[in-house]
Amino acid sequence: MAGRLEGKVALVVGGGSGMGRAGAAAMAAEGARVVVADVALDRAEGVAAAIGGGAVAMHVDVTSSELVQRVVAGTVERFGRLDALYHCAAAVHLVNTQDKRLTELEEEIWDRVIDIHLTGTFHVLKHAGRQMIAQGSGSIIVSSTVDALVGCAGLDSYTAAKGGVTSLVRSFAAGVGRDGVRVNAIAPSFVSSEPQMVWLDDPKAQATIQSLHILPVPTPEQIAPFVVYLASDESVAVTGTVLPIDAGYMAFKAQVDVMGTMQAGY
Repeated sequence: MAGRLEGKVALVVGGGSGMGRAGAAAMAAEGARVVVADVALDRAEGVAAAIGGGAVAMHVDVTSSELVQRVVAGTVERFGRLDALYHCAAAVHLVNTQDKRLTELEEEIWDRVIDIHLTGTFHVLKHAGRQMIAQGSGSIIVSSTVDALVGCAGLDSYTAAKGGVTSLVRSFAAGVGRDGVRVNAIAPSFVSSEPQMVWLDDPKAQATIQSLHILPVPTPEQIAPFVVYLASDESVAVTGTVLPIDAGYMAFKAQVDVMGTMQAGY
């Protein structure tokens, strides 16, 4: 039986670890031909090799419009088209260790976080969007965060960036719908991805994080089915949405200084 993404070409930006890795593998398992792009080419190559089936690794730095354009062009040169984009590149360690309340936040950290997460999303959506508009079809899936929807003390630059991403998803969806392109965001809470294990492996930090969720903190593999759904024709009527996948995070918020607790060990 044919997979749900049979015949489709998918580009995963930030595919070298975590949700990108899991999303790339899940889309490949459903029949997509996958390009795994990451700022760390060795990680992208490892993911592509693990997927097999002709998956390709490419280098990309989302802060460079030229490099993003190059990876989109490389995808089309290799496979002839681009049907699904999953953009989840993030500087997790930078955010985890350097983000703070605005009054204490270093300006260079603000600039860097905005550059990677908001301006980087602009670059990715611009160049992937141009290709999909030319084709007259495509699905763009962007990773946002529930912290951009409910707020998280001490996470001000990241939530500002992802708040912009969330608004951009809605406005861009409105702008490209007539061209046959869909744009949606998934908004996870904490996910037990490789970069987050520095916290989740610490009993005190893990207890704090779990206290903010009704259900267990999800794995990247538990996020991936939503990526497959949004990339597939099953979601043909879905665009401009922000879908929280948060284990009840938005439904249950404790009075906890999350960032203060997490950064205490650094």
